Amino acid sequence: MYPDLKIFIVDDDIFCLTLYEQFLRNLGYTNLTSFTCGNECLQQITEQPALVFMDYNMEGMNGIEVLKKIKAYDSHIMAYIISGQENSLVAKEALQYGALDYVIKTSLSTDKMAAIMKRVEEYYIPRPKEGKKSFFKKMRSGLGI
Repeated sequence: MYPDLKIFIVDDDIFCLTLYEQFLRNLGYTNLTSFTCGNECLQQITEQPALVFMDYNMEGMNGIEVLKKIKAYDSHIMAYIISGQENSLVAKEALQYGALDYVIKTSLSTDKMAAIMKRVEEYYIPRPKEGKKSFFKKMRSGLGI
């Protein structure tokens, strides 16, 4: 298990946002950041979360639009689209643009979240931590060598 896995949660419904966060905390995940709109999430995407849970139907950009921008920034960031309605076209589009899955809000429970996180951890590849570069490496990379 990776309790320090960086997870972003995006939903304009504060109740859902809090509920998803609590599900994850109950499973032992602590590195959580919540946002109430896609733009806020995208402004912080440079923090390179491993996983983003996001609502489909939000003010401004919908979840698919946010997903496209996340994947354009870094295709390794995993994402789940969560929606209040069962819509096979949106589910198909979410998968087409790189979401791991499309989840119906009413089906989300602690057990379902545990199953989702088990799948996420199977796909997760920790990024190597970048140490400080030596002066020579800085010069070499700056010169394109």
